[in-house]
Amino acid sequence: MQLRLCTLTRLYEPLGLDPEVLAGAVSAWRHWINKELPHALDWNESPTAPFEDAEVGEADWEALCAGAGDQLTRPELWLPGDHDFLFLVRDLAEREIWAGSSAELQRELESRPEGTPGRQILLRLARRSLEFGLPLARLP
Repeated sequence: MQLRLCTLTRLYEPLGLDPEVLAGAVSAWRHWINKELPHALDWNESPTAPFEDAEVGEADWEALCAGAGDQLTRPELWLPGDHDFLFLVRDLAEREIWAGSSAELQRELESRPEGTPGRQILLRLARRSLEFGLPLARLP
């Protein structure tokens, strides 16, 4: 499983949109979802924000998901912040995805046994998501 910690603007660069148009689309999308959610979410969209790619092996992912809660198994996108809700949303690529909280992901991973390298990778990314205010995505 491929993971990417970055701005949504960087995440959706492969769509091939003009960078300014893409930045505007991300801003409009954030505004739209914030109108629909119980409280507003915010994240870093700075062009100088750090980014990181990582991979978790299929066996590690399956071991992590065994008996795990929805905050680990459902989302394709974790947004930084301490909200405890999951929500279904249409992303900028027009896919319907689940989004969750990096803080909830971190709590879920901390409650899991320490056995797999995948847990350490995902836990590091969840912590970095909160530290830098960046979204974390599971790539399709």
